[in-house]
Amino acid sequence: MDDCVVHFPEDIQKDILLRCPVKSLLRFKCVSKSWCALIKNPKFVQQHLKNRSPPQLLAYTVGTSNDAGRGPRSITLISEENPQTFIGMTHLIGSVDGLFLMYRIIDTMISCALWNPATREVRSLQIPLPAPIIFDAPLLGFGLDPVTNDYKIVYSHCGYWRKYTAAVYSCSRGSWRIFKPKEPVPFYTDVKHSFGTAYLNGSYYWLLRGGDQRNYTILSFEFGSEMFEEIEGPDRNIVSTFALGLMLIDDSIAMLNYTTYTMLAYDIWALIQPGVWNKIVTFELFTPIKTCYDSSLITVVNDSQLVSYNVRTNSMRYLGFQHPGLSRHAILGGCGVSYYKESLVTFKQQEHEDLDH
Repeated sequence: MDDCVVHFPEDIQKDILLRCPVKSLLRFKCVSKSWCALIKNPKFVQQHLKNRSPPQLLAYTVGTSNDAGRGPRSITLISEENPQTFIGMTHLIGSVDGLFLMYRIIDTMISCALWNPATREVRSLQIPLPAPIIFDAPLLGFGLDPVTNDYKIVYSHCGYWRKYTAAVYSCSRGSWRIFKPKEPVPFYTDVKHSFGTAYLNGSYYWLLRGGDQRNYTILSFEFGSEMFEEIEGPDRNIVSTFALGLMLIDDSIAMLNYTTYTMLAYDIWALIQPGVWNKIVTFELFTPIKTCYDSSLITVVNDSQLVSYNVRTNSMRYLGFQHPGLSRHAILGGCGVSYYKESLVTFKQQEHEDLDH
């Protein structure tokens, strides 16, 4: 098979392959041994990831495994070309470099799985710490350690008497490290929603609410140093108590916030440096927000169609996707959406009897 490509210089072969979508590259691995080795090469994977390819829309539902609604819940990817179902999974976080993190809470434990939708690879894991005691959403995130190029999962557990324990999973080592955070972790009772990923430049961010004054604060985790840091939120005298969640805008962590009790007007506060926030835009929006991507909010219009609203240019664009469940949250029987960039990023796949994909 190698004879079919010897007429092309290697640099031209590589340049052509770097422009191909993941689906094609997976097929091209069968063309020749040299192509297979090139496509699996970590440097090629990173170069392909950095290409300016258009983002992909990932739409999914969270439903039961049978029509009677009595089976276990599952995440199902809405796709005719690449259908995938994960029985038992109920929540989706991401994406980071084309990867997502799914999880479910069973009794007192959390099961999770890293997932690459483009390559269909999955790694299933059991978090070695109990599920949250007080709050519904776990303090869970994932991202890339830029120092070691290792993808990691982080989970922080608050036990009785506000005693915190954290666990970090390393994909390269294939193991968990459990430790007591050296930095004081703020006590909270609510983990606010993130629109898309809350990962940026080697750190993961959570918007927390708690304390006697029910103030908002940001907790970050740096994957390189594996350390937590609390970041003061915007002044509560100028930011309402109806903060929606975190988002990425202009390569900065930002907070999306209601400005009125009618919940029709919003403003966005960008984190300039730890503890310093700047209001960058105020706007009105009358439709539910699903996620965000590249300074745009992905929202739903009345006829269950997705629309991209650019907060900088105040312009809207139809995305060509329609689903009756868009007006509802995925966990409530609706349809969830996320934008991501297809990638070849891989990890050793582990089988799990409870996951079907």
